[in-house]
Amino acid sequence: MNAKPAPKPTHTAAQITAADPGQSVWVSANAGTGKTHVLIERILRLLLSGTPPRKILCLTFTKAAAAEVANRLSQRLGQWAAIDDAALAQSLKELLGQPASELETTTARALFAATLESPEGLRIRTVHSFSESLLGRFPVEARLAPHFSVIDERRAAEIRTEARDRILVHERRRPARVTEALSHLTGLVDEERFGQLIRELDSQRARLRHLMETPDGIDRMITRTRRALGLGDQDTTDSILAAAAADAGAFEAEALKETVAVLREGSKSDQAHAADIGAWLSLDAAGRVARFEESYAPVFVTQKGEQRAESGLITKKPKQAHPEALSALLDEQARVVAVLGRLKAVALAEATESLLVVGTALIGAYGDIKTTRALLDYDDLIEKAKGLLANERGVSWVHYKLDGGI
Repeated sequence: MNAKPAPKPTHTAAQITAADPGQSVWVSANAGTGKTHVLIERILRLLLSGTPPRKILCLTFTKAAAAEVANRLSQRLGQWAAIDDAALAQSLKELLGQPASELETTTARALFAATLESPEGLRIRTVHSFSESLLGRFPVEARLAPHFSVIDERRAAEIRTEARDRILVHERRRPARVTEALSHLTGLVDEERFGQLIRELDSQRARLRHLMETPDGIDRMITRTRRALGLGDQDTTDSILAAAAADAGAFEAEALKETVAVLREGSKSDQAHAADIGAWLSLDAAGRVARFEESYAPVFVTQKGEQRAESGLITKKPKQAHPEALSALLDEQARVVAVLGRLKAVALAEATESLLVVGTALIGAYGDIKTTRALLDYDDLIEKAKGLLANERGVSWVHYKLDGGI
């Protein structure tokens, strides 16, 4: 049997529009749906319209993508130079959506040779490569040392390790706030997990860097974190526990005392709860603060922090005989759960603050080392190039030179 040739893909209206170089478009699509194909057709149509190869710039994110685009373009142009007139006419009609003119046909035949003879050929580059060349042409405008050099990921990792060691080893040189944050983190996690946290912070350094743009960047983020968690600026573990154990109005003391009396008449579990609640009620405010999480809260929540069911608070017999006791226990359970939730929120806020303080210190040390040695990493290339092009003051020369070349 002879296998039928695979049908040629039909272009959607959106693809046809996107391939038209007269349109300024953004394309968003899943993998394998033809984004690269559309880009190649767009470049081909630019070339057919008479745009010199050296005037076209195509940027990709990875070297593999750049090589893929370059190979497929070269293949198409090579085919145009070699196939017969009928096949070329059909290929150009599929590309343009209409029969090609005599000039377009002649141009198509010569494009393969034209791109080979162009000094730079088709400029298909990664965004990092383009950024490096742009900064190399305009280092003064980008406020960089003219002799800057770019480091790869391996060298960048070595410098980040050096920055980390500066923070960890040189205690006298680091701010007191950083020392406190490090002490807090090391009290929460072991050595292995601490190392993992440092690596996670390093992986998010681009985001953390933006927190350093203003002097109060960290404080503003900490405030926003506390607001999102329902906390005030002055809320701490001590203040929340003190409010939860205060003598005046923090809890229904009389109702709980009556409930203790009811529980003492119940089963062993009821009596155990009566002992714990009664002991806590008998303490002064400072004692209640000290015992709240250790012995009082477990009456109402499990070890996993989940609310106990009614049967876990009071057994069936005393519950039926004294429904008001169950009501008092449920009210107190809701209050205890709310207090525990706020304590967790404070712990999360304080841990987040420590991470932000340590993270920004690491980013700062990393940046200082690079600045001293006139080094840029891959993230710096994009950030500095973006800053150069977005700056409205004193860079008209840069835009003029780019417009003249692209």
